[in-house]
Formats: sequence, C-alpha cells, structure tokens
Amino acid sequence: MTEPLPVIVGDGGQVAQFDLEEMQGWQVREAVRELLAPGTGVTVEDAVLVIEEMVANAREHGRSPRRCRLQLLAGRLRVEVDDSGSGDPRVRTPDLAGGRGMIVIDRLATDWGVLHYEGFKTVWAELPLDRPRFSPLATAFEPEQSDTRNDS
Repeated sequence: MTEPLPVIVGDGGQVAQFDLEEMQGWQVREAVRELLAPGTGVTVEDAVLVIEEMVANAREHGRSPRRCRLQLLAGRLRVEVDDSGSGDPRVRTPDLAGGRGMIVIDRLATDWGVLHYEGFKTVWAELPLDRPRFSPLATAFEPEQSDTRNDS
C-alpha cells in the first residue's frame, strides 16, 4: 500500500499530503477518516464525500501531476487538490454525463474556489468540523401529530 506523505504540524495546523498518481481512492478516504479521528458521523462522512468528488474531478478532467492536501485548521478542514488541467470546475445542471459532484461540494462546503498558478491550478474547499450532528431522517420524516385514526 502506498502511504500518504508525512503529516506536517506547524503554525497553520496539521497538513497531510497525497500523491494522487500513486494513491487509490480508498486510501485517500481512509486517510481522511484517520486525520479526523476520533470524530465520527456526518461531519467525517461529509468530508470524505467532498474529497472523493474533488479527487474524482481531478482524475477525470485534470492532467498529471495530481496532488491532494488536507489541512486541519481551527474548526474547519481545508481540502486542496492540484492538477495541471486547463478547465475550471463549475456548478452546472446535471445530465446523464454528470454534473452532480460540484453540486455536492457546493452544498457541503462552507466555501470553495480555484487558485491559478503557472502550470497548474488548485481547487480548494473548506468544511466545518463543528457542524451539529443529527440524523436527517429523524427530522425530515417525523409523522404529523394528529388524531385522525379510527380507534373504534
């Protein structure tokens, strides 16, 4: 198994770096879960989903070299994915060819964007680590409290 590059701890928080040319998607997902441990639940799975979409976009639409950085900051996770492709990600109307990944990123991240450098770009997103944990099913599907049943 290819290991992630070492986690760097500095004034800006912990940073984990990955060479996406060598790492499989499941390895990146596991590294995210380890970095966010002992957290569990919606926040971690939201982060995994956003990172998975960003990495998939870089692999599908970008060009080598591809790298990923995860940075733990005060109350948030910053994700950065580099590639040398010329196109920028954008939220668009989904169709049979795709278009759902950026909608997911846009909904789950507090902010996201693209930074351009000579020869490559960095797509970044930030996710809150202090989002309240609740079961969306518990709140979305609560039955109405009415006494309309026939008890006879």
